[in-house]
Amino acid sequence: MVRKTGQKQNKQGRIKIAGILISAVFGLFVGFMAAFMLYLNVVSKLEGSVYREIYVEYGHPISLQDFFDNVPEDATLLSDISAIDTGKLGSYRVAIEVAGRKVYSIINIIDKTAPVAKAIPQEMYLKDAVPEASSIIKDLFDLSDVTVEYASGGLSFAQGGYFDIPVKLTDRYGNCSQVLVPFTVKDDHEAPVIEGAHDLTVLIGDTISYRDGITVKDNYDPNPQLTIDKSQIDIKHAGVYPLTFTAVDECGNESSVTVNVDVVTRRTAGITDEDDEETVKKAYALAEEVLKSIVKEDATDVEKAMAIFYWSYHRLGFARGTSDYRSWAHAAVKAFTRRVASCYGHWAVCKAMLDVAGIKNICVTRSNSSQVHYWALVYLNGGWYHCDSQAWAPIDGFFVFMMTDDELRTRARGNHDFDKSLYPDRATKSVQQYVSSSRKWISPNFPYIDETN
Repeated sequence: MVRKTGQKQNKQGRIKIAGILISAVFGLFVGFMAAFMLYLNVVSKLEGSVYREIYVEYGHPISLQDFFDNVPEDATLLSDISAIDTGKLGSYRVAIEVAGRKVYSIINIIDKTAPVAKAIPQEMYLKDAVPEASSIIKDLFDLSDVTVEYASGGLSFAQGGYFDIPVKLTDRYGNCSQVLVPFTVKDDHEAPVIEGAHDLTVLIGDTISYRDGITVKDNYDPNPQLTIDKSQIDIKHAGVYPLTFTAVDECGNESSVTVNVDVVTRRTAGITDEDDEETVKKAYALAEEVLKSIVKEDATDVEKAMAIFYWSYHRLGFARGTSDYRSWAHAAVKAFTRRVASCYGHWAVCKAMLDVAGIKNICVTRSNSSQVHYWALVYLNGGWYHCDSQAWAPIDGFFVFMMTDDELRTRARGNHDFDKSLYPDRATKSVQQYVSSSRKWISPNFPYIDETN
């Protein structure tokens, strides 16, 4: 009985020891697993603290801090980030060691900065086409392509003035900015003003500067273009020729002034200069006063010319050496006021009145003689005719009026020889049957021509 009991107790002891051993082993296992799980959890958290992709503004320096909220003590950059050019847009893969493990992250160098540029102030006319938006800015800077456009989507001006026009800059990443460009819009409808243009007198064969004393001013254009049309001037032949000045501004506004160039022979003494300006005005004023008293408003040019030469013949006495030969204007003023003159004074008063009446005329001088004689070629009824209010040895009120070269040579009293090469072609059709200088008569059947066609 005792041995049996002892055997039973020994068996129970072994069982107890085995239970203790199993409990110990299980406890160690549970502890190991708990520690392992804690380790995995810590590692996982450390790995998870690394940003797998980051975005960095170009030009910004990169550091380990950029990959963490809080940098672990054992975190290390395995890649050489100093080799990454942050001044260039792009993406780069870098390796980081954390908790003894290698983790990869992507660095994206991006553009978050809007483009910048400077304005180019604009001046334009209302009629001009609006410039491209890209042409009115300068010093544009951005790391990517930039779209330049007017902020309003289009631009037009309804009137002139001063405006600040916004230009929108948008880069490839959607960053936007605006530049205000000052616009001066000129609404120009005024033509340039030509100043200094006046009638000229020049000797046959001489040179002349047509531009001297001419100025052109414009309300906007500082340099309007001036052209001079002298195509009708024949400096080799006596005559009165048109000279036209035309000014055009950069907006296309145009103005013109036409003056006369009187090409004279050397023996006419018809030259005037700036010193004679007041005398010329006085001569024309006296001529206009006489003209009003002898010419009807509806008179033809032929009738006006007849009245002018008739007045000179009958109202001015003749005396040699009594004229003022400084210029035709001086001679005309003296003849108008003293009512006596030589042939030069007679021609001068006729010239003054013909000019006021708007009738073209040229001074003609005798050639091949020791004594000078002056008379006029007058453009009447489509041709140049000889007129002379102071014919030599006047009889019965006769004076030369509208004669051809042949008639002047055969019918006019006195010596009227002249150098035909110095003057424009004269009329050859006689009108003497329709005029009478002694009676101041113009036939109602005078063969007028229509010069408007």
